[in-house]
Amino acid sequence: MTPPRRGRPLPVLLLTATLTAALALTAGCASGPAGTTAAPPPPPSTTLAPMEPPPIGDVPRLSRVDDRTLPIEAYLLSGEQFRQLDAAQGVLVTRCVRGFGLDYSAPTPTAPTTTQTTHRYDPVEISDVSANGYHSPDRDRGKKPGAAPSLSPDVTTVLGAGLGPDGRPAPGTAAEYRDKQLPSGGCIADAQRQLAARGGTGRDAEVAMGINYEGFERSRQDPRVLAVFRDWSRCMTERGYSYGTPGDALKDPRWGATATPSAEEIATATADVECKARVNVVGVWFTVESAYEQELIRLKQPELAAARAGNDAMLEVAKSVTATGV
Repeated sequence: MTPPRRGRPLPVLLLTATLTAALALTAGCASGPAGTTAAPPPPPSTTLAPMEPPPIGDVPRLSRVDDRTLPIEAYLLSGEQFRQLDAAQGVLVTRCVRGFGLDYSAPTPTAPTTTQTTHRYDPVEISDVSANGYHSPDRDRGKKPGAAPSLSPDVTTVLGAGLGPDGRPAPGTAAEYRDKQLPSGGCIADAQRQLAARGGTGRDAEVAMGINYEGFERSRQDPRVLAVFRDWSRCMTERGYSYGTPGDALKDPRWGATATPSAEEIATATADVECKARVNVVGVWFTVESAYEQELIRLKQPELAAARAGNDAMLEVAKSVTATGV
């Protein structure tokens, strides 16, 4: 179960650069021991104020939700939108570096393939658990990342280290290159400022990420979800397994002891998926979580609207930048 994004806790959502890798958008699903999918730790404020369980109406029968969206996703940047920001920043950085007479091209970005719902209530796919048990079905997990682009010292100097979390240039960035003044913070910081000139930060707003977490946490404690967990537990007991909730099965310490799933793990995970489908765990859980998110969105609408307006403005700038090219 992986509630928030990129996965992404989460990601650093605006492109940054280091001295060894020019441009990198960091994002990924959180994981449990030995590559099992699991919910990441909650944000620092873990005490939730009392809230009346919201009405939910009809509950659809669902075995998966990767083709559905949660209400809060309207206020979170999508993988494709991150790619658009990434591409625009690459154009701006490339222009800037070449303006100093250096040969440089920013890497071509790709959009993340996971969404908010990809692994949210995992496991849910028989095809996954039959091969992976509770170990992550992510095909690229465990692979070594590709080598960082090789940058000359001159290019590294001109790129700079971008803006820090406080919006100021990272300390230690050079002010000049061969007697020519650099933009404050280098070319990366300059590109970041240009993209954010009309608003936006290039990252998901704290208020939206907070709702993404809170809706998930509240749904896990909701009486209707707890009731379907009990139905799931009875189904598992009929098959010889003793777990109170799907999370208990997922986090069984035996699964984290090996790099590959055992036959027992695969059998348990298969029963888990079949029982989820039998009692409609995913349908109930998704519906309840969506209802909490809708209520939280209503309560935080002004902040969310402002955050979305800022991101929309930034995406418009990005569209204009990429249309003109390098």
